[in-house]
Amino acid sequence: MRRSSRATVFIIGAVVLFAIVMLVTLQPKISALKSEGAALSEQIAALEQSNRAAQAKLDALGTDESVIAIAREKLNLAFEDEIVFVDRNR
Repeated sequence: MRRSSRATVFIIGAVVLFAIVMLVTLQPKISALKSEGAALSEQIAALEQSNRAAQAKLDALGTDESVIAIAREKLNLAFEDEIVFVDRNR
């Protein structure tokens, strides 16, 4: 073999060895990042569901049902023909 051919083979071998070492050493980090990505995806899905629920409440604020519910819960109001029971243990 010629001298330049040996140098080329050596360089290619060194690059391949470097690539294998990097793959082996980075594999745990890659796995950890994949797990973190999956956890973040679940968190995003939960937050999106929470946002949809909050948006539904916001959209319903102008309806008669929501006004009545707020009057009952926050202002302790009731209709004239209703009987209100109070739990004294609270």
